[in-house]
Amino acid sequence: MKILVIGAHGMLGRCLVSMLSNLSTVGNLGLKITAVDMEQLDITRHQNTSLFINDCKPDVIVNCAAFTNVDACETQISDAFAVNATGAKNVALAGKQIGAKIVHISTDYVFDGAKIDFYRETDKVNPLSVYGKSKLEGEFAIQEITDNYAILRTAWLFGPYRKNFVTAILERGKKHREVSVVTDQHGSPTYTGDLSQAVWNVISRDVRGLYHFANTGKCSRYDWAKKIFELTGEQVSVHPIKTADYKRATVVPQNSALDCSKYNLATGHKIRPWQEALEEYLQKTLLLS
Repeated sequence: MKILVIGAHGMLGRCLVSMLSNLSTVGNLGLKITAVDMEQLDITRHQNTSLFINDCKPDVIVNCAAFTNVDACETQISDAFAVNATGAKNVALAGKQIGAKIVHISTDYVFDGAKIDFYRETDKVNPLSVYGKSKLEGEFAIQEITDNYAILRTAWLFGPYRKNFVTAILERGKKHREVSVVTDQHGSPTYTGDLSQAVWNVISRDVRGLYHFANTGKCSRYDWAKKIFELTGEQVSVHPIKTADYKRATVVPQNSALDCSKYNLATGHKIRPWQEALEEYLQKTLLLS
């Protein structure tokens, strides 16, 4: 099986390529993995995308490429839509030409956060930010172009290779010994190692359609920070604040926790709680005893 991973230098992309390479070698699955980033493939350019994918002829295309700086999207609107919407469309068009399956990574930010409970795939979408709107447009484009796709909406990613909430809060805590974190934003933290496994499950079982994937459970950013310091043993005071007290360029959903039962049924994959995934990540990253 030939798998093309686009956005291979990102936090998820690097983790996915590493996992697939290990599966191919240790599991003797004979996977041929092509890993590219923007330097090799600019998905905002239709003709180049089409030529590259036609030349590569993968069986599966995993699109991890995205403009993910949520605040920057508010001012760099054309760039956000070029990557998140037009880029997704270009990949889908090129993939359909050669009969490749598209596995696309999307976001919880397609929701407005007004729902108290976990969001299902059938819930109404209503993105508040440019980031969410551009990612949703990308979803629509893929669904209109091909039936041979799997879209995985995920949330609150953390993992090795790139700075994320966990590394940022640890760095701030170690430096100042106190942090202020919002209590009124709730979601589902997701480990890139587990999301990478989910991508492989979708590929290997030929799962198609729209699915949610996140580690199980729900917490506030405040709860997440408290757990990080608890697991690392860092003595840091965590002060609760409201979103209104934390000035940022964009509006984010106050609740974007994802219901993943549809994915569970389709793959048979039992997803572990975010706390367990976080502990494993910290152990591997910080070599905790």
